[in-house]
Amino acid sequence: MQMSSGGVVGGGGGGGGGSKVMSPKQVLTVVLVVFCALSFVKLLLLTGSSSPAAAARRGRASAWGVGGGNGTDGGLAPKEAALLRSVVAARAPCRLLVFGLSPQLAALAAVNAGEGAATAFVTDSAEDADSARRSLRGGSAASAAAAAKIHQVRYRDAAGEAWPLLRRARDSPACRRPTGAVGRSGCHLALTATLPREVLDARWDVLVVDGPSGAAAGEPGRMGAIYTAAALARASAAGGREAVDVAVHDVHRTVERWYAWEYLCEDNLAAAKGRLWHFRVAGGGPPDAFCPTGPAQIL
Repeated sequence: MQMSSGGVVGGGGGGGGGSKVMSPKQVLTVVLVVFCALSFVKLLLLTGSSSPAAAARRGRASAWGVGGGNGTDGGLAPKEAALLRSVVAARAPCRLLVFGLSPQLAALAAVNAGEGAATAFVTDSAEDADSARRSLRGGSAASAAAAAKIHQVRYRDAAGEAWPLLRRARDSPACRRPTGAVGRSGCHLALTATLPREVLDARWDVLVVDGPSGAAAGEPGRMGAIYTAAALARASAAGGREAVDVAVHDVHRTVERWYAWEYLCEDNLAAAKGRLWHFRVAGGGPPDAFCPTGPAQIL
């Protein structure tokens, strides 16, 4: 194709009229544009399907189908599950209360077998509650597992509210160590409006906190579950009774770590595996505080 000036654009002749080769700067610009476009597409895909909440839901849904987790989806890692089973087995038959519900947690009902054993689960997921009921009706040690109770509740406070709630609790006399039944507690952290009286008024030997999710700031947090577990443990161990075992999972997260130190106390830490802390909470101690060393210092 000839141009009016006589130069050739599309032909194969020489004379400097052939196709231009891009300079290194132009090549770099094109590469950057393509890279940015691909990154933007990837970001859209991630935010649409792989948020912490969505990942937790997918892991929970698939867990019931395969019978457990490996710790990568938020479930218990093998060494954590082993520690938790050993704690329950050492006290079985006992009264076991679990905040949270998954195949790994549901399996604790079979570990807690024997005359006088009682196991209760607290969950805010209707899906998990239904799956657990189907699972607990079969399998080995069916009599112990089938007798487990599942309480479906609705948690009030989001994980993102943990720090304001803790500051308020530190200033509230009602949130100091309870001296009577937990069900009559006036502390805003106590799950008195969430849990049934049969849970609040009972004496427990082992308590486990692995729920609610708390995986994102807007999701229900474990502040109330940890506080209530600590209060129930103190009440259950009062009067010279045997110390109560309390396990808290996901202590690599700020909320779980804060509240565990605040209400279960560093002095009571008996064992730790991965993201699981095991406390032994005994009676005695100061009447107006959970921990003798004072509140945890949070920077």
